[in-house]
Amino acid sequence: MKHNNNKGLKPTLAALAGTALVTLSGCGSSSDGNSDSGSIQLYNGTINGPTMTLSIADVARTTADLGDVTSTHNYTADDYDYAIQYSNDQGNLVDIIGDTLSIVDDTKTLLMMYGNIEDKKLISVDLPYREASDMFSLQMLNITSEGRNFDLYMAAEDGVFDQAELVGSAMFETLSASTEHRVDTYTFYLTQAGATTPIWQSDETRISSDDALVMAIRPSYDNNSDYLTVDIITNGNTPYSLKNKDAQAQVQFYNSIDEYPNAQFSASKGDFQLSTASTAADTLSQTLQLAPNSYSISMHDEQGNTLVDNYLLTLEQEQSALGIFYKDAEHGPRLMSVAQNLVPNSVSHQLTVVNLVDEYAGLPVHKLDIYFTLDGQPISQTEHHLDSVNSYSAKSLTLLDKNYGFYAILEDNGQEIVLHQEGNVDVTEDGNYIVILEADANTASGYKLTTLHTVATENEEPAP
Repeated sequence: MKHNNNKGLKPTLAALAGTALVTLSGCGSSSDGNSDSGSIQLYNGTINGPTMTLSIADVARTTADLGDVTSTHNYTADDYDYAIQYSNDQGNLVDIIGDTLSIVDDTKTLLMMYGNIEDKKLISVDLPYREASDMFSLQMLNITSEGRNFDLYMAAEDGVFDQAELVGSAMFETLSASTEHRVDTYTFYLTQAGATTPIWQSDETRISSDDALVMAIRPSYDNNSDYLTVDIITNGNTPYSLKNKDAQAQVQFYNSIDEYPNAQFSASKGDFQLSTASTAADTLSQTLQLAPNSYSISMHDEQGNTLVDNYLLTLEQEQSALGIFYKDAEHGPRLMSVAQNLVPNSVSHQLTVVNLVDEYAGLPVHKLDIYFTLDGQPISQTEHHLDSVNSYSAKSLTLLDKNYGFYAILEDNGQEIVLHQEGNVDVTEDGNYIVILEADANTASGYKLTTLHTVATENEEPAP
């Protein structure tokens, strides 16, 4: 019996091309003893796709962002209509892909969507359940780009590359053969196919699952370097997400303090120091490429005089950060750090609102409500709003690929006041956005909104 509660799926997103679906078989997950049921799970490996919802028989189940999985959902063995969807501006689910699949006895069906969202590439992997043991199976799927192929090596606990075992090759869009390994702590290495020099190395990783594991090798967009991320998918709700142990971090700076129209920024640790060129206020500095660590951050004027000194900034592996200097009404210059999302999202975009407003009409302001509206839409009807964004803080939301009106609303003893509004915030470029709301005596409202576009680029110019 085919399960389809509404006798047809919703219309497929018109802008997308036909689905590329391949069904593959592998070794499976731990048995739950139920011979009349199987399960289904979705992995989101698209390089520019939105948060995805997995729906079965017209029932929305759970969601997955880039590099993440939905929950594993159990069903009686049968045929089911399914859809992979995203949420539109009205909060309704819109199909990206819709089709029929078979839930098989004692088998997990892993749907893996990857590549450019417009190509709608989808691989279905059948993973028969496994008996409990101290072993796990591993298969690889290389979803980077055509022509990029890898060999995978694994070294047991405390092992170096010279002691690593060659597991197999990860050829583009080809599910590798299954290999068996003992539950243990491993360091994973990737080389170019046929080579013996590592180009990627994980930290030591404890594999504690005896499931059938699928390793997805995908592009990493955490900063502007050509890094890889390895997601190891288990039966759980969170994959192992492994970064390059030797990956760098990066930071840019933004000075919102009007008293300092031009400034230079530096990061130092011990005898090491790296500085940007002089940067005009309210613009982005050069990028500083740094090893993951904690740094002392300083700001200097054009003559080299120190304006702000020894502010702490900690950068994690592959992190891309924006350091924002602002003036606290009570405590003077301060530094806050906001994450830069460089994934080239094209259907929806992460937008982070930074609220630097602390005063209105001579009175202190502690928080604002932020609204994004479509043309002709009142703020009471929009799905896109952030409540109580505190001064000197940031909050994020997701917007679709459109133009929006912007409203910053202050509530004063029950009265709502439009502190600032703009008619066109354009979020139609691939990537994501940071918008900074701050005071500006030269505008009619007394405030301004600066929009910064964040996306990975191949030709980013770092500081020398």
